[in-house]
Amino acid sequence: MNWRPELTLANRFEIAGVAVGCSASPYVIAEAGSNFNQSMDTAKELIDVAAQAKADAVKFQLFRADVLYPGGGEMFDLFKSVELNAAWVPDLADYARSRKVAFMASAFDAESVKVLERVGVPAMKVASSETTNLPLLIEMARLGRPMLLSTGMCDMIDVETAVDICRGLGNTNVALMQCVAEYPLPVEGADLRVLDTFARRVGFSDHTLGLTAALAAVGLGATVFEKHFTLDKKAEGPDHFYALEPDDLTGYVAGIKEAYAALGSAEKKMSASERKHGRREGLYAARAISAGQRITAEDVAVKRPAQGIRGRYAQAIVGLTAARDVAQDAPIDWPDLRGDAS
Repeated sequence: MNWRPELTLANRFEIAGVAVGCSASPYVIAEAGSNFNQSMDTAKELIDVAAQAKADAVKFQLFRADVLYPGGGEMFDLFKSVELNAAWVPDLADYARSRKVAFMASAFDAESVKVLERVGVPAMKVASSETTNLPLLIEMARLGRPMLLSTGMCDMIDVETAVDICRGLGNTNVALMQCVAEYPLPVEGADLRVLDTFARRVGFSDHTLGLTAALAAVGLGATVFEKHFTLDKKAEGPDHFYALEPDDLTGYVAGIKEAYAALGSAEKKMSASERKHGRREGLYAARAISAGQRITAEDVAVKRPAQGIRGRYAQAIVGLTAARDVAQDAPIDWPDLRGDAS
């Protein structure tokens, strides 16, 4: 396979002024989905919860049951029962902004895309079921806004095709979200090594229970996370039972951010804290050393704290000459010596 996303997709972009991608803190989307129970008040309460949990964005789903299932039937009835009223979207978007959390929604048809465009969503979220809906993908990509592309039920040809469409429309601000469309998803089924296949521009649409898979995804380079949440797991509806309740959502966001912080730097070095607390040895005079004296191995001891010359130079200073007197048990520093220590 010749496709190389690290060469075809942007390395980093912004969503509502927040950096997303390489060297940026994870971007966490609290997925309200259909868990608002067709109540505006509940939808706003979910936005409150997302803001209190310090999620970066809150997301709903915007679809029309009669478009998805024009023939009616059981699935039509299910989707109709959890449909978000498009007329509510401007109010919900404004309310989210007032709570300083970005508002998003997965659009399932072209008219829903237009609704989201009018309220100025900062990014377009493509649901896994719509990644292969190429006309809809074109409608989203042409807007030029960042694309969060879930890949559940997709193979690599589907993913490549979707990326090619976005790139063809000049939109390279795309995050590929590893996703398995199973609810809930067993941890062992998350297939997080796909993140390596996706390379730099990666995210994780997390349908597992708990935090374990998300922490592993952080370590593998995921930069965008999506997680369902609810006010009450016991509420009636198709998505409540596997979603996080408010306190768990707060812990989820904090855990992801802390895991990212733990990654730290790739440069191996002594930290400022290690230096401050002397958690490393230095070179000391094992006995009194006189100016002009040639240093021998018997003159040098490795002791704590890490003052003076680093312990790794114990052999390097043997044979050098003392430039001045050094008292017994005093640290030895480079100005105390003459000669080439290389």
